[in-house]
Amino acid sequence: MILRFSASSSSRKEARKGVPAPLSGDFACRRGAGPASPPRRRLLKGTMSVLALSGCGTTLLSACGGDYTGGDGPQDAPTPVMNSVANFRDVGGAAPGYSTSDGAHFRRAILYRSDVLTANTADTATLEGIGLAGIYDLRTPVEADALPDTPLSTASYVSLNVLGTHAPPSFAGMSGPELDSAMQAHWREFVMGHTQCMAYGALLEQIAQAGGPVVVVGGKGVDVAGWAGALLLLIANVPLEIVVKDFLLTNAWRSTGVDEDNLAPPVQASYLQSAFDALQKGFGDLNRYLNAGLGLSSTTVDLLRGRLVV
Repeated sequence: MILRFSASSSSRKEARKGVPAPLSGDFACRRGAGPASPPRRRLLKGTMSVLALSGCGTTLLSACGGDYTGGDGPQDAPTPVMNSVANFRDVGGAAPGYSTSDGAHFRRAILYRSDVLTANTADTATLEGIGLAGIYDLRTPVEADALPDTPLSTASYVSLNVLGTHAPPSFAGMSGPELDSAMQAHWREFVMGHTQCMAYGALLEQIAQAGGPVVVVGGKGVDVAGWAGALLLLIANVPLEIVVKDFLLTNAWRSTGVDEDNLAPPVQASYLQSAFDALQKGFGDLNRYLNAGLGLSSTTVDLLRGRLVV
């Protein structure tokens, strides 16, 4: 499975404030091989700018308000509604699950994501009913201590601090263009940063071995769960166009907007594009990134994909 990405760049600039200075990029992922040669790359030029302006495709119909009539199994069941948990959704999308490029579907009811898993009594009962086997918290210690995840009887808790800092970055006092620049730097660091590679590698390793459904918790500042979700969809061979549209659904699934601190800034396609560009420049294709960057064996990647696809 080889996926190649566009070298083009697009940004939907919005009037927003915030963000810290861009990351320094002092760390680099473990690399066992250099970038792929240009002939091996198939550039999807203009993809991001088109997707940023396009409407919902048929594979996102249910997620965008459409209906699906199917069976009564886990693949067809609606995602549980969490009134007290922002951005809680099935990584596989709405029923019947995102289509893959090889004719399968992303398995539903096995991988969820959320901003913060702080559930009220009713939602806690719903989460217990899902039978989650693991809660993977990608937030910094300050975020996790301030808003701890709701403990569940069935789930183990694993902290994987993606940013590698004690506290999240402050987004206050910067212009919209500065926000875009800093966010894109964070997303490049998701791919190239040593700490980030270690965290995402450990996350995918544990998801591959998980004994049941799991949830990835990412907070609401720098969208650390967004890159995890994108990677899982790409590993399952979900088309790039759908991966981008799913990423942008965060803006509909939680309350985003402009405030003086930018505590929950809207996500933009340009952030995901920055990660794609870094992956292509540093590794050439997804397989090299998973192996040389995240340290995953081909056996683990195959096991993970088998878990993700139905």
